[in-house]
Amino acid sequence: MGIDVRSLFVAHEREVGAFLRRRVGATADAADLSQEAFLRLARLRPSETVKDPRAFLFTVAANLARDHLRRFIRRQRVEAGPADETLICPAATPEEALGARQQQRVLREAIDQLSERTREVFLLYHVEGHSYREIAERLEMSPRTVEYHLREALGRCREHARQAGAL
Repeated sequence: MGIDVRSLFVAHEREVGAFLRRRVGATADAADLSQEAFLRLARLRPSETVKDPRAFLFTVAANLARDHLRRFIRRQRVEAGPADETLICPAATPEEALGARQQQRVLREAIDQLSERTREVFLLYHVEGHSYREIAERLEMSPRTVEYHLREALGRCREHARQAGAL
């Protein structure tokens, strides 16, 4: 069964838009990126399953925002003219890039192993950028409980990373 994009759009369109506006600044760009995020969900094959469509949607949105900002920076550099030869810009070595991908995989695994509530609090704080108070109001819990879930998530992520040899 595929993702019900229509229901996700109705439930989270404003939230995704606000998230992207915070990331990219420009309202028009954020609206375009939001639309693209939902289109990418709609293009998933019915055979592709997604555990948490909302989290997946925000991951897609964050990736689109990152790519958008990279293109923007690249355009700014081109418009600025040739770079000063005295500046050094070290590129990541293949080993460093592989290490970064492995760390991302380990983090994804750790997040997937969190309880549903703890994962939700973790993603709202670290991915969507909500404050403790906003999360507490949204999930009908105290800010202290939000803090507990975040501490729990970080501890479990660290432990998973240690066990996987990523730390």
